[in-house]
Amino acid sequence: MAAMKRVQGINNFILMKWLYTLVLFMFICKTTHCDESEKVNRASTVVIALLVRNKAHTLPYFLTLLERLDYPKDRISLWVRSDHNEDNTLEILKIWLSSVEGQYHSINSELLSSPPERLSDQKGPAHWSSLRFTHVIQLREEALVAARQLWADYLWFLDCDVFITNPKILRLLISKGHTVAAPMLKSDGLYSNFWCGMTEEYYYLRTEDYKPILQRERVGCFHVPMVHSSVLIDLRRASSNGLTFLSSKVPDYKGPHDDIITFALAANKSGVPLYICNDHIYGFVMVPLEQSDSLELDFMQLTNLKLEVLVENSPLPVSELFAQYVSYPEQDTMDFDSIYMINLLRRPERRKRMLNCFKELGIRATILNAVDGL
Repeated sequence: MAAMKRVQGINNFILMKWLYTLVLFMFICKTTHCDESEKVNRASTVVIALLVRNKAHTLPYFLTLLERLDYPKDRISLWVRSDHNEDNTLEILKIWLSSVEGQYHSINSELLSSPPERLSDQKGPAHWSSLRFTHVIQLREEALVAARQLWADYLWFLDCDVFITNPKILRLLISKGHTVAAPMLKSDGLYSNFWCGMTEEYYYLRTEDYKPILQRERVGCFHVPMVHSSVLIDLRRASSNGLTFLSSKVPDYKGPHDDIITFALAANKSGVPLYICNDHIYGFVMVPLEQSDSLELDFMQLTNLKLEVLVENSPLPVSELFAQYVSYPEQDTMDFDSIYMINLLRRPERRKRMLNCFKELGIRATILNAVDGL
């Protein structure tokens, strides 16, 4: 009997010790948020660097799309620089930055009311002179340094003539796991934001690999010698420390005085591969002007690109904030008595697309309902 009591006592002691341990564990879990449902996986921090000049015609679309990104704004810091403008760029930027104040983690902006005169060696607004390259190189390097000092996870260089139509772009690019990745952007021609080859002088070289990637006959992420216009850098990786826009920091640099080429060669020297990804339709990019072109030609090219977008997509959106900065040509019949569009009622998507095209082109057309043939 005594032995049985001892066994029962031991069992009771073990049970009480187990219950005490369980209660202690539950208390610790509650105070340290052990419950899986209470865990918070924060999005990576991203600095978006914007260099803006003479982009009043693209900013209403660019900024509207930027605001629609599927990414928490409190994990994004904006780094914005603008100067030497000959249009309403500064006015639009100030209105936008004022409207988003407090939404983003931080905003670092310098909007300089530079005199309308261009840099002393510039021959036109589209001319990339030596002084202009020097200026842009310094600004890009400043953005890179600023992002590192903020301990940001990622830095996204984004040109303001890029239209991001896929709101999930940041999440998708981050998921690739590359130190440097760029989304392939479509244009109204064969132009895009990547190269598949370089000449011995480090300039653009068309190769057989270019079209299959551009036309998405091959889909995925591809190692290429150059990406630009929309470039995401993973600053958490040690290899990113060698990335720079300053030729003086690139060992044995023999390339031209050019920001994107210097960056590409710095990546190569640092063993950082550059990737272009075309696994999704990410967005569109404007074809750059030639050095002798005027801003008026860029307005025409914007119309061309908006028509290209309409082939398979909805029109580029514009928020009410920027509606006053967007205008369309007055509609007429182009010196014809009438212009007719014949369309089947059961094809409303085609009618809508054509009406949007007429709006962009300033065409006044009479709509006639088509009839199915026998």
